[in-house]
Amino acid sequence: MWFAPYQRRLQEGEDGIKYLDDPANEPVFAAMEKAGMPGTSIHIADPNGPFGNRGAWCADPVEFWRMIIGLERVLQRHPKLVIIAAHGSWLVCQDAQIDFLRYMFKTYPNFYVDLAATDQYYHLVSYENLRSLFIEYSDRILFGTDIGKVKESEISSLADRYARSFRILETSDTVGGGFFGDSPTKGLNLPEDVLEKIYYKNAMKVYPGLLSGMNKLGYSLK
Repeated sequence: MWFAPYQRRLQEGEDGIKYLDDPANEPVFAAMEKAGMPGTSIHIADPNGPFGNRGAWCADPVEFWRMIIGLERVLQRHPKLVIIAAHGSWLVCQDAQIDFLRYMFKTYPNFYVDLAATDQYYHLVSYENLRSLFIEYSDRILFGTDIGKVKESEISSLADRYARSFRILETSDTVGGGFFGDSPTKGLNLPEDVLEKIYYKNAMKVYPGLLSGMNKLGYSLK
């Protein structure tokens, strides 16, 4: 299930659901919770960086936090609903956001995030704050890139981008950008057990049928 409550399609005067906790979404979330169906790749907000670098996607911090609080209200109403928020729920562009993401993990045990498109913002926040979050809540974070089907001619350039993302997670090197962007970013040098959870173990846990499907393909996974 994919929701994008905040997109530029919501122009002035245009009807649409703007926040995740809109009453129109409630029957869907209730049915998903009852069925044990996870809400995956839920796009909560858009990047809101520090003062002087807010970003074009969601420059208004008040609007940003309204969307985040909408997510929290859904988690409060549906405690058994598993939600995997795309892009770290965009709580990775300021240190206060990382602190709030830590609070969300601690408070809502069925809340997960993926890392799609986030490593281009890691240079904006405290290295130790981000690294400690990844280690402490390694069982709630999934790897992602925000890229889908690609053309054969694009494979080489995408391989380089994957390599940069891996280096940011696996080494202490200063990397010239992540999967997107080109800002120098210090690698997090995460422990092997943390990397295993982020790369595949957490996905096996939250996506129904993924573990059995991978085993059928010949991968010996538990």
